[in-house]
Amino acid sequence: MPPEAPPAAGFPVLVLVDGDALFATALTAARLQGGRPEVSGVCPAVIVGIGYPGAAPFDAERRRQDLLPDGGGADRFLDLIETQLLPMVADLAPIDRARLALAGHSFGGLFTLHALFDRPGLFRSLVAGSPSIWWNERGILATRAQFLRSPAPIMRPRLLITVGGEEQKTDPLRFPDRATRLEKARMVDNAAEMASSLAASGHLDCEHVVFAGENHVSVIPAMLSRAVAFTLAEAPVQGDSAR
Repeated sequence: MPPEAPPAAGFPVLVLVDGDALFATALTAARLQGGRPEVSGVCPAVIVGIGYPGAAPFDAERRRQDLLPDGGGADRFLDLIETQLLPMVADLAPIDRARLALAGHSFGGLFTLHALFDRPGLFRSLVAGSPSIWWNERGILATRAQFLRSPAPIMRPRLLITVGGEEQKTDPLRFPDRATRLEKARMVDNAAEMASSLAASGHLDCEHVVFAGENHVSVIPAMLSRAVAFTLAEAPVQGDSAR
């Protein structure tokens, strides 16, 4: 929880799935950027990481159960966030329900897209990092189609889609099986196509960032730094100061 007094409307909230892997880096990014609000525009906020028992940064089995919309329990997990987690956070600190944000990586990025399409009024800002759009033969595209056929949300959501520039590349001679999987997953291409279609829809504000030189794992810190700025900044000052 921020040590500062809350603003009149309450603190903005950033919810992270895969909290065991993402929370510490996101918290550091928020503290660094929040320490220079005149540059970053980042204000004090509540950062929430949802994790699992154990020491592993990612729990493969639980992630599949909780984060996948097709063949998993994404809707049940979203219910838990909406009806249990957010009220619990509100009991601990005053929060601004007009500035709720959600971010996730890989399966978590896919879950973030599902949350946007299925409950567009729940989160104001969302960050889908390296979303696994390939899952279930790109089944998320059907959910996107339903979202785009519905009336545009009253409060226009903001979406950031990020991906590492190397997520479709590997050495086919050293890792032939991995090269085939990456080619089929189309992580970079799928992210670009999703962002382009949503930006043109008029239903939301969508940004797309490719982090050059980063793979599916190394991209995580860059994604989180950008996620903090995207979800928690109010009105950053134009131009940096070298102080």
